[in-house]
Amino acid sequence: MKKWIGLVSVLLLVFGYAAGASAAETRVIKMTAEKYHFTPETITVNLGDTVVLEVTAIDSEHGFGLSAFDIDKDLPPGKTVRIEFVADKKGEFTFKCTHFCGWGHFWMDGKLIVS
Repeated sequence: MKKWIGLVSVLLLVFGYAAGASAAETRVIKMTAEKYHFTPETITVNLGDTVVLEVTAIDSEHGFGLSAFDIDKDLPPGKTVRIEFVADKKGEFTFKCTHFCGWGHFWMDGKLIVS
């Protein structure tokens, strides 16, 4: 009888932990880049999520830089660029346009929030 109680206790612990843990997801987020902003400007994901950004430059060449995750991609006009990474750090991180696109370029940025 003690064996069964022990086995049931272990199973409850294992399945209870698995049910309470948040599973990492793949988050696909469509974005646009155009003078002088990204849409959306703020992206929120969970720690451990695989993030797939599908970014389309609407008007001219832009770039997408997210230095905290070692990302720097060119965004040719009219093409969708797929950027994939794992959100393995908690916090708020700034992404920026990395290709000079005019005088508003210096303020073309957004925020990634990993919670």
